Amino acid sequence: MKQSNKNLTIRHYKFYLIFMLIACGGAFIWQFGLPELGGQFTSWGNNIGWQREIALWNVGIIGAIIAAFMKDNIEYMKILTIQSTILCWVLGINHLISLLQDFSLTYMIHVMGIFEILLLGGIWGALLLYKSKRQAKG
Repeated sequence: MKQSNKNLTIRHYKFYLIFMLIACGGAFIWQFGLPELGGQFTSWGNNIGWQREIALWNVGIIGAIIAAFMKDNIEYMKILTIQSTILCWVLGINHLISLLQDFSLTYMIHVMGIFEILLLGGIWGALLLYKSKRQAKG
């Protein structure tokens, strides 16, 4: 891969991972500090223990993204983009299924999960990985 393409690809991975850092950071704040929101604004009901456990998974993702930025390593960034893209797809689809099974616009976390996680994170990550693979071939 040419140096200019490599720099462009690194920049694109960084933008995506900054988005994921912000998304995971926001999710950590509400899941750890305000877990009752999960019960109030989803069809899943209140379960503070599970909300906090999910928040701790976000800490792991946040730490890995920060480590990739500190190393400034494109391979680390690519692995985290693959991981984040897969998580966005499965978590976003889970929100979509939950909303369709018990539809209510009061379930705003499901609505945000569909748009932020599935559509933005999932599609953006998939397009980035596809574009990066095409660049590497060409």
